[in-house]
Amino acid sequence: MPETALGLHQTSDAPTRGIRRAEILETAARMFAISGMRTSLKEIGDECGILPGSLYFHFKSKEAIIIELICRYQADLDSVAADALEEQRSANPAPLRERVMRFGQAIAGCAVRHPAALLMTLYEPPTGASDELRRVVGQAPTAIHDAMLEILQSDRDGYGSVRAGIDPALLGDRLCESMMRHAVADFHLGPQAQDLPDLRCRILLDGLAASLPDNGALDSSPALRAVVEAATHWNDGEQDNERAAHLLQVARREFARRGYGVTTLRDIAAASGISAGTTYRLFPSKENLLSAIIDNFETQRNAAWDAVLHSPSTPLEKLDALLGLHVRLQERFSDEIHIQFGFVLETPLDTRRIPTPSRLHDLECLLETGVQSGEIRRHDLPMSLYARCVYEALWTPEGVLRQAGPDISRDLARNTVLAGAFDRETA
Repeated sequence: MPETALGLHQTSDAPTRGIRRAEILETAARMFAISGMRTSLKEIGDECGILPGSLYFHFKSKEAIIIELICRYQADLDSVAADALEEQRSANPAPLRERVMRFGQAIAGCAVRHPAALLMTLYEPPTGASDELRRVVGQAPTAIHDAMLEILQSDRDGYGSVRAGIDPALLGDRLCESMMRHAVADFHLGPQAQDLPDLRCRILLDGLAASLPDNGALDSSPALRAVVEAATHWNDGEQDNERAAHLLQVARREFARRGYGVTTLRDIAAASGISAGTTYRLFPSKENLLSAIIDNFETQRNAAWDAVLHSPSTPLEKLDALLGLHVRLQERFSDEIHIQFGFVLETPLDTRRIPTPSRLHDLECLLETGVQSGEIRRHDLPMSLYARCVYEALWTPEGVLRQAGPDISRDLARNTVLAGAFDRETA
C-alpha cells in the first residue's frame, strides 16, 4: 500500500479505534467495580465482544488498562479542585459552609464516577506491579486537598467558622478522604446513597453531639476505661508451638504487604525461614493461616466493642470511646486491617460489605437512644443510613493517623465527629 494511502487509512480508522478503546475502558471500569480486581483481560474482552488478539491491539495488558483508568480519575479530581478554587477566588463566593459542602459533594461525585480507579488508589498495588503502576497509584490527590485547605482557611481572618484548636489541614484531609471513600462504602446502595455525602460532611462539620461535649467527662467515662482495659489484653494469638506463632507473624506481614490473593504458602515459608514441609504440617493451607489471623483480630475487637456498649455510659460517651477504640485498633492491628480492606479490591460487589450488620445494628440502637434523650443530633435520613456514615467516621484516615500520630488523631476525631469542626454560632 502506498505511504499516502496508508496514512489516509490510519486517519480514517483513528475515530473507530478511539471509540473502541473508550468502550474497553468503560467496560473494564464497570467489571472491576462490580467483580473485583481479579477480573481478567479475557473476561473484559468477552464482555466487549473482542477477541484477545484484537484487545491487545488497544491495550498491551490489564495493567495498562488500570493505569489509564487511574489517570482519568486523577485528571477528573484535578478538574473538580480547579472548579472549587475558581468559585473560591470569585468576587462574591458563597458562605464558607456552603462552599465546603458543595466541594465535598463534588469530590464524592467524582469518586462515584470512577469507583474502580478509586479502589486501586486506596490500596498498595499488588506484588509484581510495574514501576509505572506504582508511581501512578502512589500519586496523592494533592489538588483536592490543597483546594479544601484554601477554602477552610479563607475565613479564618474574619469571623472564623473553623473552631480554634483544629488544624485546618488535618480537617481538610479528613473531609476529602471521607468523600472519596463514600464510593467504596456506599457504592452498592444505589439511589439511596445520594444524600450520604452531605451527611458525612455534616457529621464532621457539625458533630453528632447536640451540644458541645465536656472533654473532662468524656476522658473519665466508664466506656473509655473499658477500651483501655481491653487493649491491655490484646495479643497476636495464643500458640502452643513457637514456630506456628512465627509463621502467623510472617503471614500477617506478607498478606498485608503483598496481598492475600497472590501470596502462597511457599512464599510465607520462605520469608519465615521455616521449611515448606514444616509449614504445611502446621498450617495445611494459607486459608488456615488467614482464619487464625483474622479470627484473633475479630475476637479482640469484638470484646472491646462489646465492653464499650455494655458500660454504664451515655450514648455520647460510648461513641467517644468507639472513636478512641478505632484509633487504637489502627495502631495495634494495622496489618490485619490492611488485609481486610485489601479484600475489597478482590471481592465481587454483591459480597462486598465493610461494616458488619451486627455492628451497624449496634450503632443504630446507640444513635436512636441518644436522639431520644436529646444528646445526639437527629437527621432526616433513615437511622440505618445514619449509622453507616457514623461507622465510617469512626475510622481515622490512614494518612491522617500516620502524619499526626495517635494522640492528635484521637483529639481530631473527638473535635470533629462529636463536637463538630465549625463554630456553632457561625455554622
